[in-house]
Amino acid sequence: MAQSTSAVSYSDCMRANGVPDYPDPGSGGQLPKGNAQQFGVSDSQLQAAERTCQHLLPDAESWQQQIQQCETAGVCPPSVVQQALTIMREYAQCIRSHGVPNFPDPVLDSEGRPYFDVSGAGISHQFTHSPQFMAKDAECERQVGGSAGVPVPLG
Repeated sequence: MAQSTSAVSYSDCMRANGVPDYPDPGSGGQLPKGNAQQFGVSDSQLQAAERTCQHLLPDAESWQQQIQQCETAGVCPPSVVQQALTIMREYAQCIRSHGVPNFPDPVLDSEGRPYFDVSGAGISHQFTHSPQFMAKDAECERQVGGSAGVPVPLG
């Protein structure tokens, strides 16, 4: 419940600090997805509001919550990005060692969020959702410490 309260406070703060169309969190307390354009403001307006309101995010967040906020709300402190990149590189190395030699290292999208550009590496959506790949994925997630919040938008 505290996470939901914090997420509501964060949404209220975002609206009060120059992002009037920032939505309330989802029913599970997740911060809304979106970028500056979707919220009707400039990138600099969104970033300024995020910096102003960041103190309202829970301090004792789990790694999973931190990376989820980075992925969905674009709140990506450099320490979270660096930790994600480290884990994701280990995961990518594991996938390559399990028979997918062209699996890419992570890169950052235009908003600074880490992801795997699998389609750019010539790996199809069909392959990444196959039972063979899913078995490799599960094994590598175990090796890097569970899912460890590894964002793997495989598409």
